[in-house]
Amino acid sequence: MNYWIFKANPEHYRIDERLLSPEPTIVWIVTRYLERIQPGDTVFVWRAGLQPGICAVMLVEACPYQPADQEINDGFEIPPGNGSPAASQWAKCRFVKRFRTIDKSIIKKIPGLELFSFFSAFQQATNYTLTRPEGTILLDYIETHPLEAPQYPRAGTMKKAAAVLKPVAKIKINKRPAEPAGTVAMGPAASKKDKAASPAGRSSEATSQSKTGIIPSQSKTGVIPLLKCDVCGRYVISSDTERHIREVHAGKPVEWQKTR
Repeated sequence: MNYWIFKANPEHYRIDERLLSPEPTIVWIVTRYLERIQPGDTVFVWRAGLQPGICAVMLVEACPYQPADQEINDGFEIPPGNGSPAASQWAKCRFVKRFRTIDKSIIKKIPGLELFSFFSAFQQATNYTLTRPEGTILLDYIETHPLEAPQYPRAGTMKKAAAVLKPVAKIKINKRPAEPAGTVAMGPAASKKDKAASPAGRSSEATSQSKTGIIPSQSKTGVIPLLKCDVCGRYVISSDTERHIREVHAGKPVEWQKTR
C-alpha cells in the first residue's frame, strides 16, 4: 500500500462544504504518479489556503478512472460547472475519516514528521507521494488522537455538522432571506475578502467508526440549516437559495426539501 497527499484549493473547490456532504465517494484529478496510484492506497486530503493542513483520509477505489460529468461537476467547484475536463486522468476515492483540519504547525510537531517531505515538495502540484514511515506515523496519529468533526464556515462562529440529513417537508423559496449584518458571503459569488475571512472546514462514514469516534451524525450541537434542491439534488444553506436558483437553474423557481 502506498501513501499520498491530494491537495484541495478552497479558491477553486469548496472543500469545507464538501466534507459535510453525506456522499462518501469523490473523484480527484491525477496530474502525476498515475502509474503508481493503486486501489487500496491511503490518501490524506490537504487543505491549502489560509489555514493549511490535513482534513480527511480517503482510500483509492479505482485509478485510472473515467468519471461521468456529474461526478466532476458535483456542485462544489468554483464557479459551478468549472470542474477539470473529463479528458484528464482521475482517481475514484472513498472518504473513511473527515475531521477539522490538523494544522500544519501541529504536523511539524508529530514525532517522526519534523522533516515531513511534503513541506519541501513542489507546491503547485495536486498529488504528492509520502514515504511508508511518514504515512504510517500520520495515520497512527489520526487514529489515536481525538479530532473534532468538520465544521461549517459561518460568520463569526462555526457549527458542527450532522451528515445524516432527513427530508421532512417540501417548500418553495423564490426570495433570498435577509442576512444579518456582518455575515460573510458564501458560495461562488463571494468576494476574495469574504473567502479569506471564512474559517476552514470532507465525515467519517457510518460503516467504519474510528477510535476518534468522529461521526457527524453524532454531533451534539444540533444541525445546520441545509435545504436539498429537488431538481439537482444539491444541498444549499438557506441563505444561498436565491444564488443557487440564479446561477444553477437560470432563475427558474425550484422546490426544496427541508432537512434536519
